[in-house]
Amino acid sequence: MSKVMKWLASLIILVSILQAETIDAKYKIEYGIFGKMGESEARLVKKDGHYKIKMIAYATGLAKVLSGGRVEVYESEGTIMPDGTLRPDVFRKDISRKGKKRIKIYTFNRKDKKIEYKEERFRDGKLESESSGILPYFAENDIISLYFNVKTILKNCQKPFDKMLKAVGAQKNSGNVRVSTVVGDDIKKVKDLLGEASCYLKVTVYQKLFGSKGGELYLGLRPDFVVKKAVLKDVIMFGDIRGNLTQFSKHN
Repeated sequence: MSKVMKWLASLIILVSILQAETIDAKYKIEYGIFGKMGESEARLVKKDGHYKIKMIAYATGLAKVLSGGRVEVYESEGTIMPDGTLRPDVFRKDISRKGKKRIKIYTFNRKDKKIEYKEERFRDGKLESESSGILPYFAENDIISLYFNVKTILKNCQKPFDKMLKAVGAQKNSGNVRVSTVVGDDIKKVKDLLGEASCYLKVTVYQKLFGSKGGELYLGLRPDFVVKKAVLKDVIMFGDIRGNLTQFSKHN
């Protein structure tokens, strides 16, 4: 459940940030016959040319019991470039369950084209272990900043686009994540899945998210590029996992 919550939750903040100082969003995650299994909350704040995104994802009901009360926190901080794209400096993830906590911080060393990381593991509030290293790849984005920047990368969602991108937090050894627009005759099939939308995307993350065959996410976007609905296809035994935007606001 945890990986699904992370990926679907991050999709709700795929928006244009040019007109808002603060964006808040909430997402409901439903899983097959079990109905609602989790929620996520996200906030973007931009000020003085810098941004900070914080996302919290947590299980509810039966999923909360099965996951040991798992809570995940993801943060991305960095600079807003003149064209409005986000350039991350630090990406952080904090995962807690059953008295255990794991914190991993990634730092972007753009001068040397390296991503450095430090990981700490805690049990009952006490540090158990720590490690550090360098990722085997370099990426300009983390997985959260990438979703914000997709609008700039795509330019026109109505035209064919199919490209392998890289982001910290995507495929473990390569950072690969594939983004494709759904256009032409393929729209009808996706519309049956996601309903009416201004733009449809397919995102392949190359991880078996929650037992899915290949980590394929289908997204339906509003005109302002907010993802209104997301579906993770072909989860073993249960079918599809659905994510629905339930609350969204932006203000100064």
